[in-house]
Amino acid sequence: MWMPTLACVRCGGVLQECDPATHQDRVFESVSCLGCGASYCKRGGIWRFLSPAAEEALAPFLEQYRVVRRQEGRHDVTGADYRGLPNVAPTDAHASEWGIRRETYHHLLRHVLAPGRQPSAILDVGAGNGWLSHRLSELGHHLVAIDAADDDRDGLGVAQRYAPRVVAIQADFDALPLAPSQFDIVLFNGSLHYAANPGRTLAGAHRLLRPGGTLVVMDSPMFHADVDGVAMIAATVRRFADDYGLQNSIRPGRGYLTFALLAESATAMQLDAEFLPSRGSLAWRLGRQLARFRQGRQPAAFGLWVAR
Repeated sequence: MWMPTLACVRCGGVLQECDPATHQDRVFESVSCLGCGASYCKRGGIWRFLSPAAEEALAPFLEQYRVVRRQEGRHDVTGADYRGLPNVAPTDAHASEWGIRRETYHHLLRHVLAPGRQPSAILDVGAGNGWLSHRLSELGHHLVAIDAADDDRDGLGVAQRYAPRVVAIQADFDALPLAPSQFDIVLFNGSLHYAANPGRTLAGAHRLLRPGGTLVVMDSPMFHADVDGVAMIAATVRRFADDYGLQNSIRPGRGYLTFALLAESATAMQLDAEFLPSRGSLAWRLGRQLARFRQGRQPAAFGLWVAR
């Protein structure tokens, strides 16, 4: 299996393989840094690059995320269902949302991964359960799936059950354990809005691209005005309190993006960018227009942002 060049998250140093260690009849792979001596292991099929401090800081948000996702019914998925994503049955409770994801996925295939292109090295940041990495690896591309969550419902743990050709890495978006200039595509899979500073996170991802590589942002909520994004976040906080009893909901990042923010980032990186909207079904569009009048704000836009 293709393997990326890993790097130390503490000092950026080169990592070397250590002799496999055995514990309770299980063999653990590990690497250590030639510069600072830090060591990292592969456990449960996942490379572990979260520091103890980072794990502690992320734990409250990840627990809240699991509570919300479980109560929304997003954990009621079988192995066959995971393999089928982004296609779901019309009766699925989240069919409209997956319709958007499916449309954005086809934008990616048509506009970034054109037929006949050689296999690409792709970094899937915020991979979640790995559905996109699985799909792209089935097309012959080399995939690295990054996420902070490693559970077996929404995180990298489930990806290990059905996407064996994908390299899974548990890490923070802003401390990616990867050497620069080795990916053709770095994509944020419905995840960049979780970054505290999306511009800085994009700049860090840009360093991982080979010359001529492509940055992609998929299906983060996008607004023209901050006031609409702030209103969406406020509504989400109220919903979490009313529906799930989460009186002190945790926001790990901005929670939304603006077109201006992404345009500024593209200019700073000297890249040309375009946005390909995913419009959804007629019922989805009508529902969002009704919500616009009811909530008094513009609805979020979803789709594919591409910068080259």
